[in-house]
Amino acid sequence: MARRYVRRVSPIERYGLVLNHVYHYRVDGVVEGIGHVDRHELQAAVDRAAEANPAIRVRFRGMLGFSRWVDSGIAPRVRVLERSDWDGTSEIGAHFLLEKLDARRSGPVADVLIVPCTDGKIRLVFRTVHAAIDGRGLMHWMAEVFRALRGETLQGSQSRLMDLDVQAKYADRAPAAPPPPLACLPVAPPSAQGRDRIHYIWRRVTIDRNVSQLLPKTAVFLAEHARRHASGEVGFTIPIDYRGLRTREMGLGNLTGYVRLYVPEGATPRAVIQQLNTKIRAFEDCRERPGIRKLFWKPIPVLVRALLPAIPKLLYTLNPAMPTGGIVSMGNLTLAAGSYPGFQATIIFGMPGTVGKLNVVFLNFPGSASVVFCAPAPYNADGQIDALAQAYRAHFSAPAPAPVEREPVA
Repeated sequence: MARRYVRRVSPIERYGLVLNHVYHYRVDGVVEGIGHVDRHELQAAVDRAAEANPAIRVRFRGMLGFSRWVDSGIAPRVRVLERSDWDGTSEIGAHFLLEKLDARRSGPVADVLIVPCTDGKIRLVFRTVHAAIDGRGLMHWMAEVFRALRGETLQGSQSRLMDLDVQAKYADRAPAAPPPPLACLPVAPPSAQGRDRIHYIWRRVTIDRNVSQLLPKTAVFLAEHARRHASGEVGFTIPIDYRGLRTREMGLGNLTGYVRLYVPEGATPRAVIQQLNTKIRAFEDCRERPGIRKLFWKPIPVLVRALLPAIPKLLYTLNPAMPTGGIVSMGNLTLAAGSYPGFQATIIFGMPGTVGKLNVVFLNFPGSASVVFCAPAPYNADGQIDALAQAYRAHFSAPAPAPVEREPVA
């Protein structure tokens, strides 16, 4: 008999439960397409994929540093929602995304929503609690479900690895003490309106061409945008996926390190990517955060009470704790990865975790990219994020073809 899947809850995952209590802290993926989706067929595929990847079935158990993710044996539930006016480009019309997955109280860490929409599209929403799953884990999970729908062999994962395990492996190579962080400008000034309410908005745009090195180019674009409003430092949190870089294991949990990338005034994308590569070669992503292990021994309610009064300062003032934002590359994909007989994907995108001043997530396809911007509502009370998203799309999209001059007809 196979050993029951159990994985330690890492400190950063414990803090993810705090953020989920405050913000609905998830990492969600959406597959938008045309065709027909049968709930029972999709549930059967989810069941099969979950059997091969039990980390998606876990429940939170235990207290403090003794807490564990334990396989419940119950696959994520597939639900069909009523027809919606949601167009998939923002949170508008998607009230169902605010429904909480309460993993802290032994609830599921994932579910799948079938959303038939009035524009003729079907949108499949894979919701996952970020405390238990990271972006690469989500992408693996979604891919496994579609492999099951196509009748393909599943990759499966039984990995019990957590981020601290990877960091411990490279402890002798990672820098001992981080430099003090710098207070960074936001990309756009926040409005005073709405600061008393924790609410995030997001906007999706599509870039209609291939853009090489989109991550450093995005960092430079956002830095230049920020400096139109004020002078100062601009920096971004960049997640570094340990899978394939620091370990061969394909776990679904938070196997991610982080570096802070600064963009000096006048920096080029080449300089930015060189800075990032230098930090990775120096194993800065493997540096254990000072004091992180103390989170093992602090009750989650205590951490929630400590965070709540600090939120206005963290989100709306210049402070070293919160950089300009986070930039996440979810890699390269083809639409075939989200398709199966009877359903054709037309776009796939990820929605960033609701934390910090700005998060940008992009996914590359052959010939295009889906890009999502997420920020607290006061950063868009006057349309700041709407303007940012449109300026970004205009900057990176293919230029319109020049008009063809015709000779006058004699």
